[in-house]
Amino acid sequence: MDETASKIAEFLLQIKAIKLQPEQPFTWASGWKSPIYCDNRVALSYPRVRTFIRQELVKLIESKFGRPDLIAGVATAAIAPGVLVAEAMGLPFVYIRASAKDHGRQNTIEGEVQANQSAVVIEDLISTGGRYSLSNYDHLLQQAIQSGYVRKADLPALEAWRKNPEKWKGI
Repeated sequence: MDETASKIAEFLLQIKAIKLQPEQPFTWASGWKSPIYCDNRVALSYPRVRTFIRQELVKLIESKFGRPDLIAGVATAAIAPGVLVAEAMGLPFVYIRASAKDHGRQNTIEGEVQANQSAVVIEDLISTGGRYSLSNYDHLLQQAIQSGYVRKADLPALEAWRKNPEKWKGI
C-alpha cells in the first residue's frame, strides 16, 4: 500500500492536481484556510494516471469488500472515476447528489439501486477523515519534499495544518 500511496502522491503532484501553498493558503468552501488544494479531476486528462488510479481502486475494493453489487460515485468529481471502476469490474454504476434536484424526478440517486444491494461509494477526496484511500497527506508531504515541490522549511506549517485544520490560519 505504501508504494501505491507514494505513486499516487507523485502522480498528483506531477500533473498539478495538488497544489501546496503554505504561504498563500486557499480558502475552502467551508471558510477554512488550507495550504493544500486538490482537484483530482485533472487526473482524467492523463491516461496513464487515470488508468493507474482505476486499477488501484479496483484492487482496493476487491481486497476490502470482495465484489459489491454496484459502484456509486459522489457527484460531481467522483462520477468519472466511479464509472471507470464500475466498467473495469463489470458492475452497474449510480451517482449520488448532495441534494435532490429541484426539477424532474427530484432524484438524490441517479441510476437503478435495488433493496439490499451492496455498494461501494467512491469519493474523489477526503479532507478531514475517512475510511479507505489510495494515498494520504503523509505520503503527499514525503513526495513533495523528495521532489522539491516544497521546501523543508515549509514542513512545520504543513504539519500544523494537519494537526488542526479548522483553526489553521497560515504562516
